[in-house]
Amino acid sequence: MKRLVAILLPMLILISCSKNDSPNPITEQSNYLVKNSSSIGKWKLTGLTVGSVVQKLTTSQSLYVKRYSTDLSYSDSDGLVGTWSMPTANTLVEVYTNFSSGVSVTQTYKINIISASQLNLTYSVNGTDITTNYTATN
Repeated sequence: MKRLVAILLPMLILISCSKNDSPNPITEQSNYLVKNSSSIGKWKLTGLTVGSVVQKLTTSQSLYVKRYSTDLSYSDSDGLVGTWSMPTANTLVEVYTNFSSGVSVTQTYKINIISASQLNLTYSVNGTDITTNYTATN
């Protein structure tokens, strides 16, 4: 009997101490956004689809970059500065001030794909879906 207890007790302790918690999806997605494979949360535009038509990037579009920081700040290469949030695991929200009007703008994206190296977002303008592809960059 003592032998059985000596075998079962360590097994019970090991089982009771093991973690079976799956990561919070919002936390996991947010971590990819701010600490991607470039490790600095910087994303370069690499593809654009309007409706179902793949667009050829212009020179300025091919240089476009977004950056998301752990302090929830957002900036892009067009000079926009604001904040970001992720209310759900598949929703990204950016809030910034429009240059010309000074009005606060809220842009909501559907996150299609997010990983350490790839970010794919969709948003709608006048009923047309626009999908953007980004790659992690330095």
